[in-house]
Amino acid sequence: MLERGRVLGDRYEIIEEIGSGGMAVVYKAQDYKLRRLVAIKVLKREYTEDEMVLGKFRKEALSAGSLTHPNIVAVYDLGHEDDMDYIVMEYIDGITLKEYIQRRDMLSSEEVVKISIKIAEALKSAHANGIIHRDIKPQNIMVTPQGDVKVTDFGIAKATTSTTVTQQGEALGSVHYFSPEQARGSFVDSRSDLYSLGITMYEMATKKLPFTADTPVAVAMKHLHEALPDPGELAPQLWPGLIDIIVKLTQKRPEQRYQTADELIQDLKFIYKDHRYRVSPRKAEPVAASEYTATRPPVKTRAQQERERQQLMAQREERRRQQKKRQGMIISLSVLGVVLLVMLVVILRFALAGGSSSQNSQISQMSNGSSSVANQESPTAAESQAQSQQVAETSEAEQVLMPQVSGLSYEEARSRLNQAQISFTVQEAYDDQVEVGYVISQQPGEGAAITDSTSVVLVVSLGPEQTYVPVPNVTNMSREEAAQRLQEAGLSIGNESEEHSSTYPEGYVINQSPSGDTEVPAGSAVDITVSLGPAESSSAQSGGTITIMQPFAASGDSGHLVVQAYDAQNQSSTIYDSEVTYDFIQLLGGSLKVNYPAGTTRIEVYMNDTLIMSETVQNG
Repeated sequence: MLERGRVLGDRYEIIEEIGSGGMAVVYKAQDYKLRRLVAIKVLKREYTEDEMVLGKFRKEALSAGSLTHPNIVAVYDLGHEDDMDYIVMEYIDGITLKEYIQRRDMLSSEEVVKISIKIAEALKSAHANGIIHRDIKPQNIMVTPQGDVKVTDFGIAKATTSTTVTQQGEALGSVHYFSPEQARGSFVDSRSDLYSLGITMYEMATKKLPFTADTPVAVAMKHLHEALPDPGELAPQLWPGLIDIIVKLTQKRPEQRYQTADELIQDLKFIYKDHRYRVSPRKAEPVAASEYTATRPPVKTRAQQERERQQLMAQREERRRQQKKRQGMIISLSVLGVVLLVMLVVILRFALAGGSSSQNSQISQMSNGSSSVANQESPTAAESQAQSQQVAETSEAEQVLMPQVSGLSYEEARSRLNQAQISFTVQEAYDDQVEVGYVISQQPGEGAAITDSTSVVLVVSLGPEQTYVPVPNVTNMSREEAAQRLQEAGLSIGNESEEHSSTYPEGYVINQSPSGDTEVPAGSAVDITVSLGPAESSSAQSGGTITIMQPFAASGDSGHLVVQAYDAQNQSSTIYDSEVTYDFIQLLGGSLKVNYPAGTTRIEVYMNDTLIMSETVQNG
């Protein structure tokens, strides 16, 4: 963690930490040269020697740095200092769209459309510059108090001029917003961003995610095969045309979605003007059996899989016995036919033996002729058996043999079976030994003869069975209470740091990573920052301090408190933004003290978006 007052690149002074993610920490800083606030994203030290992570981090700066658009967070600079890599970005005084959705009641159709147009405008600009974001989600979209919308975090963006395929074994993006092609690990283009925007719009409209499950792989499978739940059932107030747009954006096949962000923007603007406007998205065609079954089978135990394997082996053995039986009958009938023909010739000879010698001679000649003809036209038993064997060999040669696919990735297995023109279905199972997405077993085994009636089944690994739990929000809690709450959720405290704070009492949690409501594997650790209380010089560094008296009536009451500071030019900045409770204010002595910056002329305090206090202050 960078301390307050640290200067990077001889121009950026760190003010405070404002966010933390999996790979980086974001700080608010002052740019000395241009006299403006900036956000600095600093790569965590444990990743500075990871070339792949470092490459993605630098790619973010290069990707976003080439884009200039009012709905895209601008990137100003890329730096390296003391084994530390950082990106200098536009500072956004706001919250993420995820937080915005969680704090608000159900968003209106009008608001969903207005926000969606701004996101689509950002994507239109990025796509026009050959950049695919590939991780569109509410957590990567900022909303300011003035209603501006900014797309950020181009950390896994990629130029469309190169091969845009997710690397094998690498899951990019966030699985709840994955496009089906990302989940499948195949070609990704600008329409993948539009799918993720559709999922984001669904969440804006309903406050729910359409696909949830216990594991990321299971969520990805739902994106591949399950129909999108009707958003109108969760939010009946939605305009029907808005539902049409969400459905069209989230079609499984890219060619059935909007093909460009511009097409989407046109429809969004039409529906904003005329709420009766309707869009007619085509229904997705069923996914071919060779790509996965349309309905995900239940996960089966090892015992069930073994019983099914034995049944398949018995069925195959029975088919082989029946085939041999049919071949034996063909040979037997051929031999019997030859024997009957020979017997008929003998009987004719004896029947004509009492005639004249001339007649006998003629009959003999005829018999000899007949015998000759019989010898020419009728096969012997040996010849019949040889012919039957040849037919059997020809039939066997035309059969398709099952290739070996166990141990391969699903994509490799599918490719081999498709080449052999073998249809198959997939079952999923947890496995501690086999990597996620690889084939655990196959039925039938390698070399088995495959016919149209053969049931070919691949069991694909979901990896070790894991239970995912939501991370509780422990900010504004004492360190002890936070530890207890995390323990109750099946989690623990990870890295613990401290910093001074004028708004959080000593010993209370200022922020956490991962943030609240994030789902993580049970047993994971949550990093926290604990307050050391106000620094001795904090009041001198600010323009002054405003005191907010206890705004609640009784213990248990809570609300969302926002404090805005205005300067002489009536420009506002948010100096406090947090959920607070009656008990928290009481711990502070019955009032909350907030420092405001020099140059402030007016303070406004909002509780749950309602103005509860406005005060003119002396210019500090």
